[in-house]
Amino acid sequence: MSAARNIPHTTQMPYALRPMQERDLTQAAEIERDAFPTLFPPTSFRRELKNRLARYLVAWRLDDPLELTRQPSESPTRINRIWRSAASLWNGRPIAWQPGKPYIVGFVGAWYMHDEAHIVSVGVRSDYRGFGIGELLLIGAIEQAQKRRMQAVTLEVRISNYIAQNLYKKYGFRKMGVRKGYYSDNREDALIMTTPAINHVSYRQELRSLVESHQNRWGAADRIL
Repeated sequence: MSAARNIPHTTQMPYALRPMQERDLTQAAEIERDAFPTLFPPTSFRRELKNRLARYLVAWRLDDPLELTRQPSESPTRINRIWRSAASLWNGRPIAWQPGKPYIVGFVGAWYMHDEAHIVSVGVRSDYRGFGIGELLLIGAIEQAQKRRMQAVTLEVRISNYIAQNLYKKYGFRKMGVRKGYYSDNREDALIMTTPAINHVSYRQELRSLVESHQNRWGAADRIL
């Protein structure tokens, strides 16, 4: 059942979360190339689906990706981005999506080891950034970790990626250390960031407040974890 249904809301976010499936693999790989063009080697999502320690969620569009009708709540910036995204289907750029399949706009992956969830990757299509999807994926990863009775969530983030760092700090992640030369493309350092106890009542209350704020801005999103 969607965690969002327990919180009052007036609007629906046009995206939802669910576990990654085999039919999503080519789109997930496409998103990874878009979000992390210098990543090598690429993630074997097929292998990850078989990994009993790994869990991946995808964010998918509830409407048809070619639907360009402007809704009252949509801004001109959003429409321009959708036009560019749809136009890419016709200008020869390869795209993994096919009619009749859900259109995947982002994913998050976590490894569950002992009592800790380690977020290994969060990726969103470039044409869909700025719509609250990355934050929705983070919410889903934390809620999934709570559901699996993990004690904390941890991750690495580029030392230069202040936008991501600020989002993680918003959700209680704190700097715990540095991994020198962690990223293979440019040997950039990574910050290690970890949450406090995610099943403690104080963190659950704070998370609920953050989810409500996200819903007030972007609309409620169904989340199947």
